[in-house]
Amino acid sequence: MEPLVRLQQALPGLTPELRRAAHWVEQHPVEVGLWSMRRQAQALSLAPATMLRLARAAGYDSYDRFRAPFQQALRNETGSLASRARGLQDRRQAVRQTPALRQQQESALESVQGLNSAAALDAAAQAVLDARKVGFLGMGSSFGCAFQMHYAYQLMRGGGVLLSHSADVILELEEAQGKQAVLVVISQAPYVRATVQSMRQAVQRGVTVIALTDSALSPVAQGARHVLLFEAVPGERQPASFFHSMVGPVALAEHLLARIAALGGDTVVQRLIRMESMLQDQQLYWQPAARI
Repeated sequence: MEPLVRLQQALPGLTPELRRAAHWVEQHPVEVGLWSMRRQAQALSLAPATMLRLARAAGYDSYDRFRAPFQQALRNETGSLASRARGLQDRRQAVRQTPALRQQQESALESVQGLNSAAALDAAAQAVLDARKVGFLGMGSSFGCAFQMHYAYQLMRGGGVLLSHSADVILELEEAQGKQAVLVVISQAPYVRATVQSMRQAVQRGVTVIALTDSALSPVAQGARHVLLFEAVPGERQPASFFHSMVGPVALAEHLLARIAALGGDTVVQRLIRMESMLQDQQLYWQPAARI
């Protein structure tokens, strides 16, 4: 949603008061769309003018313009997975669904470049390269993306750990605290509670966290050293699938992996040579039978 994207960009320069208001907006999108500016300010024990300053910090000349996308999102709200699927069945013609899904996927791909500077990607990649141990955490639908990142990282570097439970953060990363350990977290709304708890636990233990998420105000972004963003389904659009798309996180993960390879120097190249040789010796990949 455009207001949240703008807040993501403005967040580092906000005062503590405006930052608190920004977090509230992220966590209460329904109230932003329904409540008056005064009522929202009361919920935060702030002056109404603070909410106006927040809107202006995000680049809007009025609070009404700021909250208009939230109101539009409410009109397009599709609810549960079942209700989304029912909506798709009501619009069952593939000629309508397929272009809409393609547009959402293209938007997610474009967002990876639009929301992340080259410097941000390189800083996250360098943090991974500097680490002695790197954990990859994604639960629910994000597990597949975490698995892919871990697999590719093992080919390039080794020392990676695929985490599937919150306790793994302690068990696997405890020996490499501080700058020696990095936790890569992949998560988008609806955020899995165990993922958020694991990420916070890692931050408390001094682990550097790299968050791949759909909002700089998301719970896994809070406390993360590096935040890389992708766009989930835009708020003004109706989902073209019953399930949230993984195009954004997978594309972002591939960008980060590519930068790790690019910045890894000869160490990465030599590791890949050894791994490819080993895989060939073990005949891991299928080859067609030779014709006589």
